[in-house]
This record gives sequence, C-alpha cells and structure tokens, in this order.
Amino acid sequence: MSPRALYAVAALTASCGAGLLFAVQPMIARALLPAFGGTAAVWTTSLLFFQTLLLAGYAYAHRVARLPGRRAAAVHGGLLALSLLTLPITPDPPLAIGEYPALQLLGVLTTSVGAPYVLLAATAPLLQARVAPHSATPYRLYAWSNAGSIAGLLLYPLAVEPAIGVVAQTRGWSWIYAGFCGLMALWVGASRSAAPVPPSGPPPSRRLRLLWVGLSATGVALLMSVTDAIAADLTVTPLFWVVPLLLFLLSFVVAFGPRPGGRRLWMPLGLAGLGALVALQIAGWRASWSVQIGGYCFGLFTGCMALHGELARRAPDPGRLTGFYLHTALGGALGGVSVGLLAPLLFDLHVELPLAIVATFGLCAASIWREKPAQMPVEGPRLLLGALGLALVLLGGWPLIGRLQGDVSLYRSFFGALQVKRYRDGALVNLTDGRISHGFQRMAAERRREPTAYFARHSGVGRLLSAPGGPRRVAVVGLGAGTLAAYARPGDAFDFYEINPDVVDAARRHFTFLADVPAPPRVILGDGRSRLAAHRGAPYHMLILDAFSGDAIPAHLLTREALALYLDRLQPGGWLAINVSNHHADLARVVRAHAAHFDLIWTRIRAKARSPLGPYYSDWMVLGRRVDGPLDRDGADLPPPDPDDLDGPPPVHWTDDFASLRAILK
Repeated sequence: MSPRALYAVAALTASCGAGLLFAVQPMIARALLPAFGGTAAVWTTSLLFFQTLLLAGYAYAHRVARLPGRRAAAVHGGLLALSLLTLPITPDPPLAIGEYPALQLLGVLTTSVGAPYVLLAATAPLLQARVAPHSATPYRLYAWSNAGSIAGLLLYPLAVEPAIGVVAQTRGWSWIYAGFCGLMALWVGASRSAAPVPPSGPPPSRRLRLLWVGLSATGVALLMSVTDAIAADLTVTPLFWVVPLLLFLLSFVVAFGPRPGGRRLWMPLGLAGLGALVALQIAGWRASWSVQIGGYCFGLFTGCMALHGELARRAPDPGRLTGFYLHTALGGALGGVSVGLLAPLLFDLHVELPLAIVATFGLCAASIWREKPAQMPVEGPRLLLGALGLALVLLGGWPLIGRLQGDVSLYRSFFGALQVKRYRDGALVNLTDGRISHGFQRMAAERRREPTAYFARHSGVGRLLSAPGGPRRVAVVGLGAGTLAAYARPGDAFDFYEINPDVVDAARRHFTFLADVPAPPRVILGDGRSRLAAHRGAPYHMLILDAFSGDAIPAHLLTREALALYLDRLQPGGWLAINVSNHHADLARVVRAHAAHFDLIWTRIRAKARSPLGPYYSDWMVLGRRVDGPLDRDGADLPPPDPDDLDGPPPVHWTDDFASLRAILK
C-alpha cells in the first residue's frame, strides 16, 4: 500500500474509531441516568471513567507501538477479537442505589463498555505511530481523530437519541463496533511491516512532561466543572452534556490543525472567557438559560484553546508521540479524578469551577512568563498578568464567600451540595440545594408549623392539602426541609420519598416540620420512581412531585411511563400535584401532554409568597382522573384552568426513550 493510501486509510479508521468512542459516552450515561436518580453526578462520574480509560488506552498504545510490526498486529488483532465477546454493551444497572453510588456507577460502566472503550482509545495513537514513517505530519491524524469525535457527538443528540430507544442504541452501536474491528484488522494487516519510528533528539525534560500533564489536567477540570455547573442550573440531559464536550474536542482540532491561530488571538480571548465564567458565578441562576449556555461555552472553548494551544506548541517529534499522548491522558485522568472524586470529598461547596478558572489563568500566564526574554522588565506585562490573576481569584471566590457568611451547615454527596443557613440569630432557617432555595422555616414556637416558600397555603399544593376531609394517605416525592408535613392532620399518613441521605439528615437535624407532625411521617430513602414502583401498600389519596435538585430537572420523573406509575399508585378520585416552577423550562407543556394522553382533568395555580428572604414564586399543576363531579371534588379549592393555559404553546411528549429539553426552554 502506498504511503498516501496508508495515510488515507489511517485517517478514515481514526475518524470512525473516535466517532464510536465519543458517541458511546452520552449513550451509556443516558441509559444509566434513571437508575441513579437523574442526578448531574452521573455524567460527571462518567467523564471521570472515560478519562481514566483513555489513559489506559494510551498506555496500551504506547507499549504496543514499541513492538515489531507483526507482533503488534497479532496482539492488537487478538484483543479486538476478544472484545467482541463483551457485546452488546447494554448496561445492567443495580436494582438499588447503595452507600457509594459513584463506585456502583463506575462498576457498571466497566463491565458494560470497558474493554471496547480501551481499544477505541488506543486507535488514534497506534495509527499515528504506524503512519509516522510515511508522513511528515502524523499529528494531523490527531485532528482527524477529533473531527470524528465531533461527528459522533453531534450525531447522538441530533439524530440517534430523538429517533431510537436506549436499548436499540446500545445494540446498534455494538454492531457498528464489530464492523470497526474488521476495518481495524484490515489496516493492522496492511501495516504490519511498518517499523516504529525511533525517537530522535534528547528526551523531553521533566518540567516539560509536567507541563503536558498540567495543561491537559486543567482542560479536563474546566470541562467537567463547566458541565456540572450547566447541569445544576438547567437539566441533566445529553444535549447539555454534548455541547461542552464538543467544544472541548473542537479546541483540540483547532490547536493541532494546520491553522491554529496563536497566542495573540487566543490568550486575550481566553482571558475574556474566564471573565465570563466568573460573571456567571456571580449572576447564578438569575441569568437566562441562553446567557448561561453562551457564557459557559465561550469561557470553556477559549480557555481550552489557550491551554491546548500551549500543549500543541510543545508537542515532541513523531518518535515520541505515544509518550506525549500518554502524558496528556494522565493529565486528563488526574483532572477527572480531581473534579469527580476528590473535590466532593474535600470540599462541601462546588469550588471546582473557581479553582479551574484560576488554574487555567495561572498555567497560561506561567507558560508565557517562562518564555519571556531575561531582559523583559518586570514592571511591564508581568505585573499586568499578576494583577489580572489576582482579580480573577477575588471575583471567582466572591460567590463562595457570600455563601459562607453567617451560620451555615454544609453537605455534599453524589446527589448534590446542600446549605442550611440560619438568619436572625436562628429565628429563620433556610435550605439551599445547588444555588436555589428549597424552603425555609420560622423557628418561633407559634409559627413553626406555618407552611412557607413554594408550599404556602395559597399555593397550588397548599390549596390541595388544605381541603377538608377524612384521614388521608399522601406520598411526596422529594423531602426538602419537610415543609409539606405541616399540612398533616391527626389520622393522616405521609410518606416522603427522598434519594439524598443528606437531605434527610438536614430536614431532621435543622428543621422541625417532621418532628411536629401528630403522627411522624415515614421517610423512604431511594429514587422516588423506583421506590414507588416497589410500593405494595394501600393506594394514596394524593401524590405530590417536588423532586428538583437546584433548578435541574430529573427528566425520568416526568416521563409518560412515570405518570402511569403515579396514577397506578393513586386511588380512584385521587390527586396528583406537580411542581412545575422553573426559571428556564416550561414543564407545564410536558404535564399537559400527559394529561391529554391519560385523559386527566387539570388546573394550573401560580402563586407568590412573601418572605424575609424575598419572594417565592410557585407554579403547580394539579391533575386527577376524569370522574363525575367538578374539579373541586372532595372539597379541594381548585380553580378551573386558565384559558391562556389551555391555548398556550403545544404540549411536549416525554417518554423514557425520548425527553427533549429543547422544545420547552423559555
């Protein structure tokens, strides 16, 4: 095979392998999302897994690339054949979430997709190592590989997820992977006579290798922390997973491409992007979703371009490229471990993004600083860089300082970050999940049982629970501070379903809503949907859905299949109340679609509750089966639907296989 043909086949194979490599990431995480409660940490932990296995793949490629051509072909071809035995990659999630959900998730990912992923990760460096003797620009294959990654990422949310169910997705991917193994085997056979390129020149210094690791680690940390911030304030969905990862890969394509630009372009833009990230940290959820997405994406891309541009400038000669990729993969794994595992253990607040911003600036500034001539006056650009760095540190840390002021108790786990803050010498206690307040309590004895915030008596759920009637069985998905227990009367039985053990501890330790109930309510730990599916007791009179973390939407709790389960757990004439309050998404359109599908009557009640912490705007939809009688049967004081709600935007259908967020963004 001619060198040009060999290079063309290598480029095609690298692109196909990279497309499979990155298409499987959102695919497998999407398949596992409901089993782990729909929390943002599912994707963050998955990114940690993928970065770690990328390191394993690059280490394997580094070793095999040093073997003679025929032996390397035999080893790689044999492992490709063995990996086919692990197909299909359809995951087998655990029946219940244990004490260490992150480790459970990593275990499921390993058994389902581990072997194929490692071999796919090794594809690009192996191909480049074999092409190097025949090409003056083997690093161009890196750009081809990342272009394939971008294509795979784009195809999944735009074409695959909207059209194909989750099980069919994983099986289809498995068939395509089998075809790729055949293509790779043909290429390995054609190139088995190629000898590895011997390294030339002195080996890279320890300082240079550490810089490779640091630049790569910081880029991955920036990616993961930005993605986590988007998921916490918007929703956990492949659409918002893919966009940051796409920009991260695009930065590699540009940096290692034929026209990467230079420091004069990307360093100022990177500084502006870091400033945008700091501004979003200060603005929080108050910024619209479009401003948040635009600002986060701009900051991520320009920051990664500054980092990866420095990485590309320091790429070694082709004989050492597998070692270079091994060090960058090591950095990626360290960045993933830092954000995905160490940060939740070491910090009770989400400090990863401020730290990633400071690290990005620091590495880029140090990289420029080191290359300045010795005669460069210190009082010039260096002082300017130092001043800008200090400003970023102060501004980036300002939101954290504000959250720590006063009497604060902090919690953090796989399921999110909680803050319990006391005001007025403990007379008022507030619970914050993410950056959104989830309720407060007045601690004076005469007002302790007063429902507050989104659950005030004139809110939709307040009007429903204030209705007269005999003893009621009430299920509440989402505990929060336990505010809804304030509506319990003698003889009532309240069951709270809560996935986060920290929420249960905070509600019992810092609030008294649960303790003040005449008959203590049950708190059932676990994902609300799966625990309701296991419920075999008497049906409920009312089921209330209020299970948001921050402003994010656990989509698996709002699908058609979930609504069918809720209705099955209600007695005839029972009510279903859903909190559709959200700054960025019109969840009412999804609920209206379910109401039409199940032929339910419904109404929507918006309310504003004043408080010492500012106004709380609630938006509830109350639904019931269509039976004889008016909407206010059983004494519930519920108004008829507003004509504007009936004639509003068209309903949007969500199912377990398809839950599009784009259609309901405000």
